[in-house]
Amino acid sequence: MKNRIILIGLSLILYAIALSLPCLLFDIVPTDVDTLEAPPGNINAYGNVDKSYEMTGIELTIAGLFGLLFGVIPPSIGWLANPIYWMSCFFFARQKYKYSTIFALTAIVLGFTGTVSAFWFRLPNGSSPFTELALNKLLPGFWLWLAAPLFIAIVNFFKLSKLTE
Repeated sequence: MKNRIILIGLSLILYAIALSLPCLLFDIVPTDVDTLEAPPGNINAYGNVDKSYEMTGIELTIAGLFGLLFGVIPPSIGWLANPIYWMSCFFFARQKYKYSTIFALTAIVLGFTGTVSAFWFRLPNGSSPFTELALNKLLPGFWLWLAAPLFIAIVNFFKLSKLTE
């Protein structure tokens, strides 16, 4: 019991750190541009878009929930990885390692594919009708966010291999 609490605690610490770190870097582009490239006037001397915005994990969690509520479906589906991760922690605490593994792996796949789909779909930029957010880069908070269910999945594999011996 004590080991399970420590392992869940480590996973939740990874999750909490991910929520506080920058997760995604978005370029702010005008809505009238058809391609995902930046217009020529918005590129600085280093070849990067001048207007960009880093979102932290907690901002993305809130924005993803609102994205689901208001129908920005493809990228917001990645938000569903959060409750699925919590279910994997619940099953892990209840010693249902097979279910916990399934939920953890589902959270990883859903979180990764849903978030990466934002490379192809532009997102609304809050209350600005003239600009949109185009995903530019995945930052360390995103990878830590995925590491939390991955940690639970790896521990589950070890627990399941001990049970089958």
